Amino acid sequence: MNHLQIQAPVAPNKLSGKDALKELQQERDRYWQNARQEVYRGAREIFAQHEDEKERGLAFSKLIRGNPRRRELALTFDDGPHPAYTPEILAILGRYRVPAAFFVVGEMAEKAPELVRAESAQGHVVANHTYHHVSLIKIPAEYVADEIKACGKVIQTILGKPPTWFRPPGGEYNREVAQISQALGYTMALWTADPGDYNRPGKDVILQKTLQKTQPGGILLLHDGVDQTIACLPQMLETLQKQGYRFVSLDDLKKKQGAK
Repeated sequence: MNHLQIQAPVAPNKLSGKDALKELQQERDRYWQNARQEVYRGAREIFAQHEDEKERGLAFSKLIRGNPRRRELALTFDDGPHPAYTPEILAILGRYRVPAAFFVVGEMAEKAPELVRAESAQGHVVANHTYHHVSLIKIPAEYVADEIKACGKVIQTILGKPPTWFRPPGGEYNREVAQISQALGYTMALWTADPGDYNRPGKDVILQKTLQKTQPGGILLLHDGVDQTIACLPQMLETLQKQGYRFVSLDDLKKKQGAK
């Protein structure tokens, strides 16, 4: 005797279409929020990764430092432009005749294109720091190129020329990120001195740590939206210049040492 098999009914979706999309968006937002968390790598970690790459025979287009025998420095600012602070930084740099590189975030640059133009007009390098400022090793690989391309497009639209320098947020990169940025025509710039100004430890601490960590051929990492950095920037530049350091562009630093 054949028995009719009756399947249990499938439980209906408890969420409406609208609620399901909302839940999906919340998951995505949490994912990207995690990728936005700033975890800055120290110079030792950066150099250790570089040495590991050398041992494995990997060579990428990147600059960690210039010539250690020349008292030259490259000054860099991340995460701008900032409507309140970028003009102050530009004024100080102009007063001391110091060139810098501004690694701008695409969505920030779109909101203040006049500041990006001002940076370029004053002779500074405008460089790529991704569109959303997310850790590129925490997002799907297929989105890495999109983040870099989107920021590059914003800069090119504003200035009429593409950027050639790129810095991954937090200095976090892996082989894939390095290969993608290189394939897109960028040289990746990292750093040798990071005073941690993004934590706002106080202007005296920022100044002291910067001076302690500065070395010939160094790349200094500062941030665009930190009032404490602006407060100590004139003294920082004066002190380093009195110590015999000369500020040069990333391009000059690269020419003297070659990309590492």
